[in-house]
Amino acid sequence: MEDKLLRTVLDKFTAKYPNIKVSFEVIAGEYAAVMLTRLGSGDAPDLFYVQQGYSQDWIKQGVLAPLDDLAAERGFDASAFYPGFLAPFQADGKTYGYPKDSSILAMQTNDAMLEKASVTPPTTIDELVAAAKKLKEGGVTTPMCFTNEYARAGAFIESFGGGMLNDDVSASAIDSPESKAAIEWYLTQVKDGLALRPKTDIGVDWCGQAFGEQKVAIAFEGNWIGPYMETTFADVKYTVSAIPMKAEKGTLSFTAAYGISPDAKNKDASWVLLSYLTGKEGMQEWVNGGLVLPARSDVDPTSERQKSYAAFAEFAHAGEGLIPGWNGIADAFNGALDTAIDAAKGGTVDADAVVNAAKPAIESALANQ
Repeated sequence: MEDKLLRTVLDKFTAKYPNIKVSFEVIAGEYAAVMLTRLGSGDAPDLFYVQQGYSQDWIKQGVLAPLDDLAAERGFDASAFYPGFLAPFQADGKTYGYPKDSSILAMQTNDAMLEKASVTPPTTIDELVAAAKKLKEGGVTTPMCFTNEYARAGAFIESFGGGMLNDDVSASAIDSPESKAAIEWYLTQVKDGLALRPKTDIGVDWCGQAFGEQKVAIAFEGNWIGPYMETTFADVKYTVSAIPMKAEKGTLSFTAAYGISPDAKNKDASWVLLSYLTGKEGMQEWVNGGLVLPARSDVDPTSERQKSYAAFAEFAHAGEGLIPGWNGIADAFNGALDTAIDAAKGGTVDADAVVNAAKPAIESALANQ
């Protein structure tokens, strides 16, 4: 579906710029590995996707061309990009990609299950715990679906005022009191029987399935859950709300950018296409397809579903790809969180175990920049 939509947007670009020929290629196999090989050999496409998760690694490896001079020369206005979406593609004051769209984590609550328990969608962490307890007392075995990964748990860490790294990504913040309190809270919900993991504990592939099958009343997923619910569980009515707040409003965002190879044979034409796809006009066409959210404040979400998530862009933090070596950091955090959740099910809450696994991975990544 995404390929078909992109071809439609490219057709509009070709109609506007008939002198530029665009060849669309689907990269078969493991995209990142294939692209790195082709970038290293000088055989890469001129313009290509750069996923947020490994963007900083690609910047460090020198396989992305800096775009600031082109943007300044051509008068490209980047001020409309939400900072949390643009940051993963920037390093040392330079920009190496511009986001093509975004996805944002939020909270989904089952309307019927909450109504039966006389609960309204919570807006704070305290209200969330109270709601989960009422749901459990009312017969919901597992009120909430939690996952063992930073890409979900990190939204709560941001809500508590913490994070994986500090604001200028120069030092660990996972060992801050705020981050540790968030992890401890997350594990406590498991200990108290208010939340479980989808695969290990509930027996489904992901929290969206648990939510659709009404095995949980509350999930914390992104806007990608919308099409899934509409096609698979259309009869399940639910409400989308912000991640409940503790110290501040916070959530995680995920995106990909368009980048240009340093060896691009058609750099000028590539820039024209990149600036169209990530500019106001092209991104609006892309967002109109209904799959994703805008990464720019001057592009409007069109459907009610898109609007319900786009409202959280102002306080969204990058959910991955903050520094080179991010995958090692995420693996360390996720593995330790999974083990800590097992312990929490047995009654032991050990946030230190997660912090003590993630912090060395962060420090190692920072030392190797």
